[in-house]
Parts: sequence; structure tokens; C-alpha cells
Amino acid sequence: MDEKDRDDSPSALLGEVIDKQSVNALVVTTVLLSTLMMFVDGYDLHTIAFAAPSIMSEWDLSSAAFGLVFAAASLGMLVGGIVFGWIGDRHGRKFGSLAALVVCGLGSLSVLLARDVYLLSLCRFITGIGIGGLTPLLFALNQELVPQRFRATVVAVIMMGYMAGSASGGAVAAAFMPHYGWAVLFWIGGAFSLFLAGVGYVFLPESVSFLSRRSARRPEMVTLLRRIDPTIAPETVARIATIADAPRDTASPGLSPLFSGSLSTVTPLLWLAYVCSSATVFFMISWLPTLMLGAGLPKAESALGLSLFILAGSIGGLVISAFIDRMGLSSITVMPVIGCLLLSTLALPDLSSSGYMIAIGICGFFVLGGHQGLNGAAGLLYPSPVRASGIGWALSIAKIGSIIGPLVGGILLAAELPRVQLMMIIASPLPIFAASLILLRMAKSREQHAPLLD
Repeated sequence: MDEKDRDDSPSALLGEVIDKQSVNALVVTTVLLSTLMMFVDGYDLHTIAFAAPSIMSEWDLSSAAFGLVFAAASLGMLVGGIVFGWIGDRHGRKFGSLAALVVCGLGSLSVLLARDVYLLSLCRFITGIGIGGLTPLLFALNQELVPQRFRATVVAVIMMGYMAGSASGGAVAAAFMPHYGWAVLFWIGGAFSLFLAGVGYVFLPESVSFLSRRSARRPEMVTLLRRIDPTIAPETVARIATIADAPRDTASPGLSPLFSGSLSTVTPLLWLAYVCSSATVFFMISWLPTLMLGAGLPKAESALGLSLFILAGSIGGLVISAFIDRMGLSSITVMPVIGCLLLSTLALPDLSSSGYMIAIGICGFFVLGGHQGLNGAAGLLYPSPVRASGIGWALSIAKIGSIIGPLVGGILLAAELPRVQLMMIIASPLPIFAASLILLRMAKSREQHAPLLD
């Protein structure tokens, strides 16, 4: 860039300081704590699935009655993403994250007081609010702290914590439930959430971008800048400190900030991408074991197939996030395109057991990996003042797809459609996902003189 074209604004200078930093104790601490918080987030969400058989037996509940409990958590997550996204943009990513963890922990512990399905559903709704609120805030915090070359990758890393936490419930249940009953699962989840909130209060930093827009908190910003770069010049700190305060209405609880200017195109396209990706991903997560059983595979391999799908998706998300950091948003497009084509392999007749497992792993890499890549890219599309709200709304809207996918999938499976036709229908949202990414990239290109990124 020519010297005359260089942006010397305080905001650009802050971005330069963040982007030039090397991997340091601050970044490592933040990513590690965020990964642990996402671990407990995933654990708290899926604990109820492992406790459900014991609770239904003890309370003499039917599966239909217990469905209300599962739905309550999903509804809570939808609300939590929106509410805590606003809290994070208005009061800080750190404050919002810790508050979400406390809500999640108290919600888990409150399950121990429930004595009927309605109170249990309320407890899970509260837990869901915390679970749904934590994710967008940690995405925003990490993306505003690490250099731009790592921003999508770091989201993929902390999401691996979520995946590990989701899978850990089975091991915890096997180890403790035979001796202590189903209540121990919620004791562990609640206590771990509250413990991490305490640790985060001491060690988790606030977003330096958020602090720079709050004059009352400039001393915190100065301290954080010196942790990022101990050699930073006093005149650089003084220049960054001249960033104007964010207008109070930029973090309004309404949708208007997310549909102003160039975001009027970005937000609906991002929502469409999330809904389409979620519909296919959550169909696969919900019904993959059933598909495998229908293909003649034994139960043990059916359970292993789902784990393989999730593991391969985590790896795919990590790989594509590295490409996003280097090549931009358009690099994700290849994932749903290839994933759409590969899903048809699960309908091939006479596929061997090992062949089926290989196909599942490859499908997971591209289908779930593309979804994980979208998580890493979403925050890069919004400026800092509305980043947490933008991510929160997108993740909440994504719940529409995560509900539609399994629901429609169940109807299609019940209709006993030919497997090729079934997989074509399930894969059909992925081309729309890819088209949304292309249009997002075009919208970003049109705004090159008024960038969407900080």
C-alpha cells in the first residue's frame, strides 16, 4: 500500500497493533479458557440426553412428554443468542460471557430441584439461554483479540472444545451414574460452569476493540495494549485512545443496526446460509445412525459412524478456517458444493461396511466442516460495535434449520422414500448455502471502499 493511501485513523492503528502481535500468553490464555468454556457449553447441552432414560423411568414419563424438555433447551438457546449478543455489544464480551456461564451453571443446578416435566423444562430453558448466549460472545471476543490471519481458525479451535464437551457426557454418565444416579451429571455441569466463570473473572480479558469505544474504560484498554505489545510507544497508545465512543444506539436490542448500510445485504444472506447448512447438518446428526441401520450396518458401527462424522467435521472446520484466514470467505464455497455431491454416495447399493464408514467420514469433513467454517467467518462480516449481536442473531436464526432438518427428515424416513431420492432432498439446501456464500462475497467486494471488517 502506498504511504499516501495508508489509513492512519486510530481504529486502523489499533487493528495494526493487534495484527502485528505474535502468539503470546494473553492469546493462549484467552483461547484456552474459551475452549474450556465451550467444552462445558457442549457438555451442559447434551447431558440431558444421557440422563433422559433414567428420569423417564423414575418419573414414569413417556418419550412424547419428555420431548418438551428437549424443545425447551433449543428455545432457550434461540433466546440466549439474541439477548446475550446485545449484552455483549452493550456491556462487554467478558461480562456477557461470564453472565452466560453463570446462567448456564445455575440452570443445570436447578434441574436438581425439578420434580415434574414442566419444571424440568423451565430449568432446561434457563440452561439453554446460557448455552446459546455464550457462543457468539466467545466468537466475538477471540476474533477481536487475535491477529486477522488467525481469526477464523481460532473459532474452529474453540468449537473443537464444544464438540469434545458434547461427546464427554457419555463417558461421565458411564463412570458416575451407576453409583450416584442421574443427578450427578447436572452437579458436575453446574459446578464446572460456575468454577469457570470464577476463573474467567480473573483471567479472561475484555475485547480491546470494545474497550477502545468506551472512554470510561480506557485505562483497561491501555493495560491490555501493553500486554499485547510491551514495547508499544506511548504516542501510539495516546492516538488509539482518541477513538470516539460508540453511539449508544449501535447496541440497540432491535434489528435495525444489522440491516443498515451494507449489512442490509450481509445479514439476510448470512441467515439464509446458516438455515440451509443447519438443516442438512442436523438431519445427519439426528438420523445418521438410523440411515446406517437401514443400510444393514450393525448398531455398534452405527454409533461409531456418528462419532466419525462429527470428528471429521471438526477436522474439516479447522482446515477450511485456515483457508478462510488466508483466502477469505469465498474459500468456504467448495465445502457445501462437494458435500452435496458426496451425500449421494450414502445411497449407493451394496456399499461395504468399511466403504460406508469412509463415505461418512468424507461427508462429515465437507458438510459439517463447511458449517464450522461458517461459524469462523460470521464474525468477520460485522464491525465490532454490532459483532456479538450479529453473530448472536445468526446463530439463533440457524436454530430454524436445526429444527426443520430433523423434523422433515423424520417425515421423509417414515415415508420410506428410495434412498437416492431421500439423500437428494437432504442435500438440496447445500447448493443454496453455496449460492449465499457467493453472494456474500460479491456484497463484500462491492463494499471494498467501505469495508465490512474492522
